[in-house]
Formats: sequence, C-alpha cells, structure tokens
Amino acid sequence: MGNPLRPASWIHSPLGHALLLAALMLPWFVHLGVSSLWDANEAFYAETPREMMVTGDYLAPRFNFEPRVQKPPLTYWIVLLSYRAFGVGEFAVRFPSALAAAGILLFCYGGARLLYGPRAGLVAAVVAATTARIFILARRLPIDIFLLFFLTGALFFILRALGRGGRGRWIPVYLFLGLGFMTKGPIALVIPALALGGWMLAAGRRKAAETYPFTGAAVVAAVVLPWYLAVWRAHGWDYIAPFFLSDNLGRFATETLGPSRGVLYYIPIFLSDFFPWSLLLVAALLSLRRLRREGPPGSSPAGLPLFWAAATFLVFSLSKNKQEYYIAPMYPACALLIAGALERVRARGAAWSWAYGGAAALMLALSLALPIVFTAFMPAVPTLLRYGPTALFAAGALAVAFFTVRRRPGWCFGALALALWSVYLLGAAAYIPALEALRPVKGFCRVIAERWDPAGGDSAGFYRASLPSMVFYLERPIFQETEPERMLERFRSPGRVFCILSRADYEYFLGRGAELCVLDQGPLFSLRFGNLLDKGKFPGRELILVSNRSCSKIASREGDPFYESKTVYRR
Repeated sequence: MGNPLRPASWIHSPLGHALLLAALMLPWFVHLGVSSLWDANEAFYAETPREMMVTGDYLAPRFNFEPRVQKPPLTYWIVLLSYRAFGVGEFAVRFPSALAAAGILLFCYGGARLLYGPRAGLVAAVVAATTARIFILARRLPIDIFLLFFLTGALFFILRALGRGGRGRWIPVYLFLGLGFMTKGPIALVIPALALGGWMLAAGRRKAAETYPFTGAAVVAAVVLPWYLAVWRAHGWDYIAPFFLSDNLGRFATETLGPSRGVLYYIPIFLSDFFPWSLLLVAALLSLRRLRREGPPGSSPAGLPLFWAAATFLVFSLSKNKQEYYIAPMYPACALLIAGALERVRARGAAWSWAYGGAAALMLALSLALPIVFTAFMPAVPTLLRYGPTALFAAGALAVAFFTVRRRPGWCFGALALALWSVYLLGAAAYIPALEALRPVKGFCRVIAERWDPAGGDSAGFYRASLPSMVFYLERPIFQETEPERMLERFRSPGRVFCILSRADYEYFLGRGAELCVLDQGPLFSLRFGNLLDKGKFPGRELILVSNRSCSKIASREGDPFYESKTVYRR
C-alpha cells in the first residue's frame, strides 16, 4: 500500500513548496474586479470606507451616511488602505480578502508543518485552498475572511508557543486575537479560549500561567481599547452598546436579528461546505482514535485543532441566529487534523477506502446535476461552460474510484484536490464574469446617474429588496422602503423618484394609480433550488427600474441596443 503522498525530491524543496502554494492561491486572485458588488454583505464593507474618505471621519463608521454600529472598524480600515493604493472600485474591495485567504493557506501550511512535517504542511494547504466556503468568503465577505485569517493565525501561533514556550511566543497570539476582536468582536476571543481551555483540561495541563494571561490581556487591551475610548469620547455609547447588546448578545440569545435554525443545522452545512474533505475528516478521526501511545487524548499540541473545531461548532450550534459561514473557523483546524492523520497513519484501513469511495460517488452525482443547475439559473451560458465542471468532476470522480480500487490513497488525494482546484479556477475565470448578465443593479445605477438632476430634488432607492450596492454606485444616500403606503407617497411626490423593485410590486403600484415608467429591467440572479422542481423555470427578468416621471421627458441612451430592445411600460 503506497504512501498517501509518495516522497519525492520536490517534497523537501523550498522552491517546489513555494510554487505549489502560489498555484493553490491562484483562484482567489483571478478576476477580482470584473464583477459588481454582491448585495449581501460585501456592499456594506465597500461603501463604509468610501464614506470615510468622503467625510474625512475615520473613527465612526457610516453606511448610507448614517451611523453603522454593527461591527468594529478594522475591516473598513483595511479596505480604506486598499482604496488609497488602488483607487475606489471592486478590485480594491476584494484584493485584501484574497490576501487574507492566502494568509490562511500559509498558516495552515505552517501549522501542519510544525506538528507533522513538510509533507503534512502541503496536505493542509491543499485542503484549505480547495474548501468551498473559504473560496466564497475570499471573494465576497471581507469581514468573515479577515476574522478567519486572524483566528487561523492565532491557532498557528498558539501551536508554536506550546511547542517552544516563552512569553515572547505568546505575544503574536494575543495580537491576532485583538485584531480579530477589532474585526468582528468577542467571538474572536471566545473560540480560542474554549478550545485552549478544553485542550488543557483534557491534556492534564492545568497551569493557566503557561499562557501568560496577564500579558495577553495587556496586548488585547492595547489593540482594542484605543478605538473604543476614542469613539466613546466622540459619540458616547452610540457605537458601543448596540454592538455588544444587540449585534452580539442579541444574535446569540434571540431570534430577532436573523434566521433561527435548529441545533443540528450545522451538520449538513459542514458536510457540504467542507466537501469532500468532510468525508476524509471522519476517516481521520476514526484513525486517530487508534493512536493512544502519546498519553491522554489531546495531550500533545496536535490535539488542539480538534478542540478548536469542536468549540467553533458548539458555540454556533447553541446560537439562536445561524448563518452558514459562521462555522468557517472550523475548516483550517480540520485541515490540520486531516494532514496529521494522513502523515501518521498513511491512510490505511477501511474507513479511508469508504471515505474516498463516497467522495467519488458524490462527485459523480454532482457532475450529473450541474448541467440541470446551469439550465435553471444560467440558461444562456455557453455549452462549454455548461458542461465544463461536469467534465472536471466526472474525471476526478473516476480517477478517485480507480485509485481507491488500486489502493493508492495518495493518488486519490491528488485527484480530489486537482478536480476541486480546477473547478474553482474555472469558476473565478469564467462563471463569475458570466453572472454579471444576471446582476443588473450596477447597470441600473448607471442609468440613474445619466438622468440625475443634482438641483432637481431627485431621489433613488429600492422597495422591498436588499440592494445596498446602490449607495456605492450612485455615491449618494438612497431610500430603502418596505411599506407600500410610504412608497406610494414617494411616487406621488413632486420630486423625481428612481426606484428598483420587482415586477410584482411594479404591477401592484400601477394598480394603486401610480404613474410609473420603466427605464430598465433585467434578470435577478438568485440561487433558489425550488426552481429546479419546476422544469424550465428561471427567475427571469424580475428587477425593474422605474421612475415616477414620463419616459418621454427622459432622454434615451441612443445607440445602446440593450436599452432600445426594452419594452417601455406606462400607465
């Protein structure tokens, strides 16, 4: 039975490691600026630093020129520095996130190398680079990829400090925890504290002084307190109380700030977001259970990643508010566990065969389902792109199945990694740009800007939608209406109103006597799997840009075939 990663000269070559690590990072950096902002969370972290530049106030975050108290300012400051370097735009928003993802990969590589050696370092880096959730966070959620970077860095420095000791080794740990706190708050302290405390109890190490807690408290305070004191002096408790009481305690203890899901919600999320490595993790844990020669469970630093992953899963499973990306701090720790198991047990046993076989079967099923998904959500995608991921996943699945039968686990691992990396690279290079045809908000804002009268009392915004990127692209405050009567009042007001809304809401306001004219319309990309149950159904041309003034008074974009092909609806 072969070694999971057969020794070769490049395994011990610094240049070989550097080239492989650089190649693994590539999907995070491709086409960073070609797609418009995602109207989920990315728009908030793009617009707030832009408003800092406009107002000159770098202390108090604002969005839509109103206080944004939900998060500490570090993410905004990082994006602001990127704006200073590259100019305001999508590339500058995403480049720091790609760098953070690269840092996560390097910390995984370094942590596994510390614990198990250079070959395990490469395995951990490969797993991190081909984890779906890390890829998604790196390209659309700056705050969560930065939190993941600081937490993974803290885990690496904890492992290094446990291995070599000394007060100086712990200072980077607390520095990263403080930066994590300034990114997303107390959760950056809770996860490491639970993980380290649980590991120390399991390992029989009850000397808390070994972690230099007073030094740590001083370092964290030096990072965190200056901003809190400054913002308190300037704004009182406005930026402090809502964050701690509502955005943190409220999200954990109540159901008012987001979706409430059951305590088992994260089990399928983990299995899918970490696929196919989630299957290998099961095999790794089963294999590591058999290794009890090192004393009590978790007695070596190698046991800490297990407690880290468990603490993350437990904390967010108990939270009332759950989002699929909250458990992302598990994934780098799980990468270390898989790397350790592959290095120590050489992927022997039936558990590994079942894991690789299951991954091959699920990848094959996924390859068959993908064309149906593309037909439902991207019907105009070229044939090559429609079946590209199918070919890659099918080839990977067949290769993994072949090497599983031949009992070549190292080749199984390589085939899985290559198939996943190829799909992510293809997605960044081809599919993200192709999605722009289904994301019309940036184009709508261009239409509004062409017709905007700075002295005419114009206003713009959206109704019953979530399109915060409008603020970024219009570079002015917008309205965000949800009540039909208030929106109807806007439409009937003397000023000109530009509004983005759904077709159903457009028809509703026409029925209420509103005089509306359609300026533009376009499909709304929304990954709703219910559409797959209705053959041929597609979200279609759902978003409409309307004005409460006659289209005849608004100059058309002469020579623009997209605009001229539109049907103009008028009451």
